Amino acid sequence: MNESLVEYKNFKIAPELLAVIKYMDPVEQSRERLDNLSRNWDSLSLLSQLGDAGVNMTQIKSNFSMLSSELINYLASELLKKCVSEMNSKAQVAVDIVIRNLYERTADIGFLATDEKIREFLLNNHTKYTDGYQENNREIQKRFSEYVAKYSVYSDIVLMNTNGDILTNLNKELTLSKSSDELLSKVIASDEEYVETFKYHDFLPEQDKSLVYSCKVRKTNDPDSEILGVLCLCFKFEDEMQGVFSNLVNPKTKECITILNKNSEVIATSDKYHVPLGAELQSVLNDSYQIVTFGGRDYLGKTCKTNGYQGFFGLGWYGHIMIPLEHAFSHLSDDDFQISEALLLAILQHGDQFSEALKNIPMRANDIQYNLNRAIWNGNIKQSNSNNNNKQFSRALLQEMRLTGENTKSIIGASMANLTKTMVLGDGQFLADFILDIMDRNLYERANDCRWWALTPDFRKILQEEQIDALSKEHISKILSYINGLYTVYTNIFVYDREGVIIAVSNREQFHLIGRKRTDEWVKRTLNLTNSSNYCVSEFEKSDLYDSKHTYIYNASIRSLLDEESVIGGIGIVFDSEVEFAAMINESLPKQQNGVIKEGLFSVLATKDKVIIASNNSEYQTGERFLIDQKFFTLKPGESLSEIIEFNGKYYALGAQCSKGYREYKSDKDAYENNIYNFLFSYISDVAQTQIEPQEKFALEKDVSMEFNENCVDIASFKVGTQWLGVKASEIVESIAISELHSTVKIEERHHFKGTIIYKDSIVSVIDIQSFIQEENDQEYKEVVILNYGDRGSYIGILVNALSDISSVHEDRIRPLQEYIIGNGTLVKSVVFPEKNENSKEVLSILSVEKINISLVTPNHSHMVPLNKAAKLSS
Repeated sequence: MNESLVEYKNFKIAPELLAVIKYMDPVEQSRERLDNLSRNWDSLSLLSQLGDAGVNMTQIKSNFSMLSSELINYLASELLKKCVSEMNSKAQVAVDIVIRNLYERTADIGFLATDEKIREFLLNNHTKYTDGYQENNREIQKRFSEYVAKYSVYSDIVLMNTNGDILTNLNKELTLSKSSDELLSKVIASDEEYVETFKYHDFLPEQDKSLVYSCKVRKTNDPDSEILGVLCLCFKFEDEMQGVFSNLVNPKTKECITILNKNSEVIATSDKYHVPLGAELQSVLNDSYQIVTFGGRDYLGKTCKTNGYQGFFGLGWYGHIMIPLEHAFSHLSDDDFQISEALLLAILQHGDQFSEALKNIPMRANDIQYNLNRAIWNGNIKQSNSNNNNKQFSRALLQEMRLTGENTKSIIGASMANLTKTMVLGDGQFLADFILDIMDRNLYERANDCRWWALTPDFRKILQEEQIDALSKEHISKILSYINGLYTVYTNIFVYDREGVIIAVSNREQFHLIGRKRTDEWVKRTLNLTNSSNYCVSEFEKSDLYDSKHTYIYNASIRSLLDEESVIGGIGIVFDSEVEFAAMINESLPKQQNGVIKEGLFSVLATKDKVIIASNNSEYQTGERFLIDQKFFTLKPGESLSEIIEFNGKYYALGAQCSKGYREYKSDKDAYENNIYNFLFSYISDVAQTQIEPQEKFALEKDVSMEFNENCVDIASFKVGTQWLGVKASEIVESIAISELHSTVKIEERHHFKGTIIYKDSIVSVIDIQSFIQEENDQEYKEVVILNYGDRGSYIGILVNALSDISSVHEDRIRPLQEYIIGNGTLVKSVVFPEKNENSKEVLSILSVEKINISLVTPNHSHMVPLNKAAKLSS
């Protein structure tokens, strides 16, 4: 093994694992069990020398010991990798999802600053002492209240004149009348569309630091027009971050997720008592992880800079996660999903994501155990043919060796199966949830947009008229076009009257829709909404408003300025589903170094009715039914499943998640219900190629008899194809690995002579008997069993597929076959019937070495031919 490995409790491990391995409970459990078995090997090695068991334990023990150390290394390394991968994902998502949110805020401030009601207020109210201020203030506050009721991410809206006089805001407790905040001069002097600040603001005195988006309010949309004042949107930063953190933090690990500023100071924390605001942390940007110390405690730490969104990077914040070492791995083996060990080991062998070194561990364990079993089988043959006084002890020792080997192999197999499950399931569930979170946050904005735009005064004023002329319709269309130019996630925005007739659209290419009456059920529902807080969404269905493709159309009712109870029309916004949902999936899935999503990794978004909304796999087209087990659609909001499934001829790791909404959107406070399911598939292997190795089914009830009875005979058994065959142990010399066989003569392929081996300075011919026992065997031969025949010292080898047991069988159970009935047509001379209390009903057939000698070996008697050849001759 590598010389750089270090000693850890009798095992050799990589140095980087030394600080963390003791906290990995699954690894420690495997290590302790293997360590106990290692001591068993030591004892057995010593006892084998005393008992003359005929087995050299030194190499076998050494092989198992080396393999055990490699196993522990891989188990620990992969658990560490999984933990670090999860840390990286959480730190990255923590900062990126906030940046995506804040990108929307930059659009909000720019659009709201052009609001005609705000401009009108500033033009008419240079100070609080102008005539009509009180009435105007009530009206603008009502408008601000409507805004924050829709866009609930804001705590306050502050409007100042250019001197810093606070003309209006929503917070009734604010006593400050004039702001001296440096923000004012910064905004007025800025050429940017908005100013983003995270600091102390004097108009938000209750917060040490707050996040504010500010913009100049100009007289017109002309960038050179007069500056009337400054508008500030106050973002609920702490409130928003707690929602982000609660979705990411696993309480089992005692982890703490934070957002750091450019100076590595904590500006948001998932646990202020664990890692307080303002604390300066050690950032870990360039390494996959580091062990960092904070408050006298060691943590795994990782820092991620934001990937940005649409070119927006905010204020240069970082996502940071710290997990106490002693809890970092406590959750990695937590899953209730049950799958057979045999299938997991088959997946390990055929999955592309597993290294050859990993695949080799269970294979090497099998090889070691197979060689051990051969040595034990040969040892039992030796005991059967010896006059050793310690025969009973030696046989018991051999059986204990086999059991210890099987226990070692079992631990290795179970550990590798659990490791495979851990590696395969990966972060599918996390990614499935992340995509749905992105989706819900996006659609939350759509519900806000339609309700806010429905309050546009010009829409309300025009629609309340009895007759709407062409100029008015054109005016509304221009406003819609302006909005649509800023909000490009919509292909069209349209306004309809109280009869459902479209009177204006934003998309000039769809002007032909004007004048058409909509009879969609969502139009009827919209026109019956009871207040400005309600909205209506179509089903995910085909619409002529979206080129006959599937989409969602969000709607809000437009109410009369004269009577808030009177619905006079509605506004509909056509979400660009095809583009936006595809972007949500593609931007969320991890990329390879070349920037491409890994082949076989795909997401399928579907409705509760199994209608596909979007997928990055072209096999699953939007609008089609997604045919997967119904149980996944019984998940409730926020619930998830993680499994390995067989789907369309392939094995996948599946993370399934049901959406849970965002803030009040699709919450219990919202009348809108629409569960969306995300299925995150990660390809493992093809089912046809992932073959489970069959279990040995041929075995006598007792492995080795401890009683030596003169009425019993030792039978050594083995398999040729599907047949369970045996020979008296006294007629067997030993078994040798097939690798010792040499093809010495070129001969017809179907001939029973297959080559020779060198045994004790003698050349031994090896034959294949399958054709002479009516067996068609396409399995690989693994052993050559050497038989005594004729005079002592004459040997013949027969090919067998696997060794079975050596048992002492009472002579009463051995039933000879009547030769006058079967003649020379078989090599079997007798059979062993199972006892009445045995579960197995398999019959052991005992070969006649004499028949093998006479019929297949001795030249002048080699007259037997395979049955299929005999049939041809007779015909």
